[in-house]
Amino acid sequence: MFDIIRNHRRWMQFVLLLLILPSFVFVGIQGYSSFMEGDKSLAKVAGETVTQQEFDAASRSRLDQLRGMMGAQFDSQAFDTPAMRQAVLDEIINTRLIAAEATKNHFSASDEQLRATIQAIPAVQEDGKFSNARYRDALAAQGMTPVMFEAQLRRDLALQQVLGPVAQSTTMPDAVMDRLVAAATERRSIQTLRVAAADYRAKVSVGDDEVKAYYEANRARFEVPERVDAQYVVLDQGASTSGMAVSEDDVKGYYEQNKGRYGQEEQRRASHILITVDGGASEAVREEARKKAQSLDDQAKAPKADFAKLARENSQDPGSAAKGGDLDWFGRGMMVKPFEDAAFALKEGEVSGVVATDYGFHVIKLTGIRPAVVKPLAEVRAQIVEEIKQQQAARRFAEAAEQFTNLVYEQSDTLEPAAQKFGLKIQEAQGVTRGGLQGNDVMGNPKVAQALFSDEVLREKRNSGVIELGPNRLAAVRVVKHVPASVQPLADVSSAIRTQLTQDKALDLARAAGEERLKALQAKDSSQGFGAAVTVARNAPQGVAPALLNAVMKAPADKLPAFVGTIAGDDYVIARISKVEAAPKPDAAAIAGEKSMMERRWAQAEQLAVLQTLREKYKVTVSPEGTALTTAAPAAER
Repeated sequence: MFDIIRNHRRWMQFVLLLLILPSFVFVGIQGYSSFMEGDKSLAKVAGETVTQQEFDAASRSRLDQLRGMMGAQFDSQAFDTPAMRQAVLDEIINTRLIAAEATKNHFSASDEQLRATIQAIPAVQEDGKFSNARYRDALAAQGMTPVMFEAQLRRDLALQQVLGPVAQSTTMPDAVMDRLVAAATERRSIQTLRVAAADYRAKVSVGDDEVKAYYEANRARFEVPERVDAQYVVLDQGASTSGMAVSEDDVKGYYEQNKGRYGQEEQRRASHILITVDGGASEAVREEARKKAQSLDDQAKAPKADFAKLARENSQDPGSAAKGGDLDWFGRGMMVKPFEDAAFALKEGEVSGVVATDYGFHVIKLTGIRPAVVKPLAEVRAQIVEEIKQQQAARRFAEAAEQFTNLVYEQSDTLEPAAQKFGLKIQEAQGVTRGGLQGNDVMGNPKVAQALFSDEVLREKRNSGVIELGPNRLAAVRVVKHVPASVQPLADVSSAIRTQLTQDKALDLARAAGEERLKALQAKDSSQGFGAAVTVARNAPQGVAPALLNAVMKAPADKLPAFVGTIAGDDYVIARISKVEAAPKPDAAAIAGEKSMMERRWAQAEQLAVLQTLREKYKVTVSPEGTALTTAAPAAER
């Protein structure tokens, strides 16, 4: 059937058009779209829908980040959990809430704030100072223009105003901090007595009927997930662009066309005096401010005028007034247009007239000029060669990717033609589940796993479409063998079940014996059978199991010795507490570090409280589909 469609695509397009067109006539385009796609709304925030597509994109982004951090140790299946899916959905909802609140309150970032933030980015600095050339190169490497980046950054700065003040205003009272430090450092001297479950195993018997009953009650634990054996090929930029050479003419031509990139644009340094005017001020107020600026301009142009003193005493720009109005070095595009035009029209040492901007009225004095400088070809030759190679590689890879896609699609029952064309090795992977294959950077990719279990690839045994693994890296896969999900036979797991039941019963006997011994010790003190004393604290567990440490530190200390008992690992452990004392107070630096960490946690808690309030304010609702998505069992357990 699929061969007929491939060989008669034009006819099939015409037939499909005849079938689809009446649907639009009877139900309309919107109704048809709803019928085909269904209601994929997972949640609503301020009346706006969170879609399944948006959730899937956010999930892939998070998995890609984790894969980049963990490398070969990444296991996508381990992150396919209800908690992870809930975290992704919450993140989308919270982002929407913050954006809604910022919009409602008209939060925005000023040009000065935007400029200061950009200049503080280390990647765009040279010798500790902002470099316009580096700034533009860094953005070009990410496929962005300054306008795009600054619009995005301005939005991010506006959004930060929703939760930022909450975090900045959080402080930990000293009295609370003192109590926390005291609790964390309190020391208790303990001895332990272990009632081992292993000592009771000989007294335990497990019958075949018990093993079978456990197996029937816990069949899901013994399920082997659906899996496939697969073949795959990977095309990357290296495989398609080997042997490239760059000629001297190419280098020279590229240099001449891009001279502006291999140097520093003209920069200027200026000081200014600003008389601010609110955007909604009356004409009379604006005129009064302009006259004040004009007066200062006249004073600044007077012989032997001290411009820095005038700025310190009169400028209303809080960022530069204390520095005598100095704005440091800047290039074109860093200042608002009227200010930039005036500054670049001045000669060094010259004072402008009154310059009006959205901020008010400026008086500008140019204090320095750095002419544009272009590096010689010899100095940037290696950089140019690398850039030309990258451009050639991108073009060649695009051509190779198109050929690769055609071969994989047109000969869909084998990967051999695509592999031969580009000299690729057909690789194999066994036991790939819907969650991917741990330790395999291709089969561990969620997009690959999704393709493998699609109907066409899984049932029809055809090649997948070309899958983008990352920048300039493509793959195609096919299923060689499919093994449906199954439950392991009782015979294969009975031994493990018997061992588990034996351990459980032995631990129950150890617990009963331990609790009886604990009661006797609480009635009459004895140190017989206990090990050597060790001093523990919440911040210094000394290898004591968390469950036992928690019981020890929570035990009342008004009467010593005190006894507590709990399950720790495979044993029941009793602790004898003989001494309780406060530790020496940590030094000021340690307390300050701890306080800073606690304030961050406190700030996070308060931010979560704000987000919860915003959920109520903007009427967040999660659909049944959203609830099902965040509570369903992982794929490996389904």
